[in-house]
Amino acid sequence: MKTINYISDRKQSRLLKSLPGFLKQKRKALMEAFGKEKTEIISSSAKEAYPKIISMLPAFNTPMYDALMSVASKMAALKKGMKAAGISTEEYVKFNIEQTRASAKKVPNVLKKLGGKIYLSRLMRWYLNGVAKSVSANGWPTKLINGTKNDDHVMSVETRDCQMVAFWESIGEGDIRPYCTFFDFTSAELLGIGLRQESTIDSGVCRYCFYKNGNVMWPVGIRKILAE
Repeated sequence: MKTINYISDRKQSRLLKSLPGFLKQKRKALMEAFGKEKTEIISSSAKEAYPKIISMLPAFNTPMYDALMSVASKMAALKKGMKAAGISTEEYVKFNIEQTRASAKKVPNVLKKLGGKIYLSRLMRWYLNGVAKSVSANGWPTKLINGTKNDDHVMSVETRDCQMVAFWESIGEGDIRPYCTFFDFTSAELLGIGLRQESTIDSGVCRYCFYKNGNVMWPVGIRKILAE
């Protein structure tokens, strides 16, 4: 049986202090989308749920992935709050994608292109390969594979035993499973790089291919949500 390491009490305390600021950043958009009454329910319910959420937050002793999980914990609190306000998982996903897109519009295209170029650079891929090895050693099997001249992508990332999904399931929010990759696709869209998911968690291996040029090929389930 795999041993799960959780974040320290000190880190939990820091996250608790950071949640109000996170919710404040979302407040205007939440009010515009769902109204004042539901926004108040979202905020209060998120704050109430957060201590238990972070007590279940895994730690991988890998700065990049631990930072990712910290963000996920706040997103999970937001989802708890939206559920309490009667807002569906699909609406939650659509809201967050739309907010990321709205923020992306404020970023000059030249900076987006630069960010995407850096992310797919040889130096960054060397760094990400080290991150993959580190997080694998700490319970989340991950492999980065550089593309070859015969591939149509720059790199691919494969993960097994997805600990992001395991975390969401552990806090009772497993219904995010069909849509949990929206985090990855919104990030790719923000960086202006192409992304395609070739296999999902249901196959046992999540595989993503990244491109310098190309479209973000959203999964079918998320495309349906965005079309509604």
